[in-house]
Amino acid sequence: MKEKEILKDTVREGRPVEKKTKKSYKPRKKKEEVVHDQYENSEKPFIPNSDFKVHNTVGRYHIGGGKKFSIHLDKKPNWLHRKCMELFLGWTWEDNK
Repeated sequence: MKEKEILKDTVREGRPVEKKTKKSYKPRKKKEEVVHDQYENSEKPFIPNSDFKVHNTVGRYHIGGGKKFSIHLDKKPNWLHRKCMELFLGWTWEDNK
């Protein structure tokens, strides 16, 4: 008996009853302006871009013509890696002067 009652509630004329749900959209939150004064005494202080330091590099892999695309590295790869990169991928190694 219980199964028939459940089927009557969920099925009408051989089709299952579809529940219509309304989608609700929330408005976007406004972006808050960041005030840098509040970060002066915090654990992670704000660091302006002028204080950014670039590490010393040993050399670079580069590919391309006039304006080359380069990847600078801190450690010089061994000769086998440099040779394989040149043969298989076309990247050439150049030491810093």
